[in-house]
This record gives sequence, C-alpha cells and structure tokens, in this order.
Amino acid sequence: MQNAQNPHEAMAAMQSQALDAIRTGQAATLEAVKNWNEAVAKMTPATPATPELPTELKDAMGDPSMIVDSVYDFAARLLELNKQFVHQLLDSSRPTP
Repeated sequence: MQNAQNPHEAMAAMQSQALDAIRTGQAATLEAVKNWNEAVAKMTPATPATPELPTELKDAMGDPSMIVDSVYDFAARLLELNKQFVHQLLDSSRPTP
C-alpha cells in the first residue's frame, strides 16, 4: 500500500522534481555550449586579439555579471513583494468573526 501524501508534501515533491529536471537541463546545456565552443575553437584559425572597448563604453554598458545579479536580485524582491501581497489578500478575504 502506498503512503498518502498530504497536499503540502505532494506539492513539495513536485517542486523538487521540477527543480531537478531544470538542473539536469541546465547542466546538459552548459556541457553542450562548452563542447561547441571547444569544437569551434579547434576549427577556427587564430584570430588577432580584439581591441579593448573604450572605458567610457564599458562603464556605460556595465559588467555583465553585475547586470545579471542586479536583475535577479530585483526579481527575487519582486517575488517576495508579491508573496506578501497574496498573503495579505488571503488574510483580508477571510470572513470576520
């Protein structure tokens, strides 16, 4: 006989499986990109070094890693804000005694 899961346990299990599938897909993608870059590098003749971007342009564009971090930090704050809002909606929609 199979143990019955409560709704919270069932949702947690589904979320865990989804995250595992995403991690697996991401790992496969990273490996494919790495292999592709290595294969292309072997077939491509050596190219001269690209000139450095002017400092003003670099400063205007920003560091790509910092941009990614900033966008994801904002997304995390947005999710937390929305979570709080939904909890407040639930609280305000409960019947008053």
